Amino acid sequence: MKKRADLSSSKGQSGFTLIELSVVLAIMTLMAMFSVPKFMESINEKRTGLTIQETQAVLDAARTYRMKNGAWPGDSTCSNAKSVLEGTTPPMLSGVSHKNKFNAPISTQCTTYTFSITQNIIQDWDGDVANGLPSTTITDTANHTIKTTIGVPGTEPALSSKLSRVSTGNAEDNRMRATLYMGGQTIAEGGDIQLATANPTITAQNGSLNLASATNDVSIAPGNILTVDNIKLRTRNNALLSDLLPNYVQKGTYLVRHGWGVIKPTCSNGGVPKASLRPGMMSGGYDPGVTGSGIFGFVYRLIDNGSMWIVQTDIWGTAEERNKLDSLVDVYCYYP
Repeated sequence: MKKRADLSSSKGQSGFTLIELSVVLAIMTLMAMFSVPKFMESINEKRTGLTIQETQAVLDAARTYRMKNGAWPGDSTCSNAKSVLEGTTPPMLSGVSHKNKFNAPISTQCTTYTFSITQNIIQDWDGDVANGLPSTTITDTANHTIKTTIGVPGTEPALSSKLSRVSTGNAEDNRMRATLYMGGQTIAEGGDIQLATANPTITAQNGSLNLASATNDVSIAPGNILTVDNIKLRTRNNALLSDLLPNYVQKGTYLVRHGWGVIKPTCSNGGVPKASLRPGMMSGGYDPGVTGSGIFGFVYRLIDNGSMWIVQTDIWGTAEERNKLDSLVDVYCYYP
């Protein structure tokens, strides 16, 4: 009899032959060779984008700090700028690590007018990060180091036509070169206003112009002259000052006697020199031994003598009595 072959052992054996396994490994190797670089490129693209965003976030925070405080954040070289920005209330910067996405430290520096961030990238990707950040250069090609620099707000390229909110050291950055239109808005927190144009004008284009102060006092500096056509007084039922004032300005009152002179005043702006003589007193009395004594009739006159007025007194009495007669002369400028 023929022996039946034992097929049980052959049925229990299965798998790849060495040739089949070699083919599979070769295919996987080829797949890895093509997929790993693509995978790393995708990772580095994400690193590049995040590094650009975080660098810009630090620069924006530094710019905001400079505009608010007038100085760059941190010490004199801004080496601790990031910590200062994170420590403001509220924080001007948050969520940015001290290392970039390429695991390199983020270093900050500054001068009087510039703020910079220096950081290392990796080979072949330093240019991509530099191209994504304005004002960025590769400062060390061997170590793939890039440096991004901004100026004082208002001094960066493309911002030269904008006014800076803070002093930059260049007055032109703070100087208006065109008419400033406020659109009806209020100017608040102002200081002194210095007008450089000769004979400037302040005009209320609608309604009246109101001047007020917290102390209820609006004054003109000493040595200055206020020129107006008229003044309305609220405390006099809005009467005009011109209606309350006489049309003359008194220059003085002088005590005179017969034959004395009073110099005419100088009157500005069309004023006419005038004088008013008024009797002051008469001395003397009746003396039986003197003819005409005790007669008290008298006449006062002011005689115009060119640059002055001469007092003339005529009496019915003695010359001694006449020379003792005191009179007053009011001198003023008359404005017809």
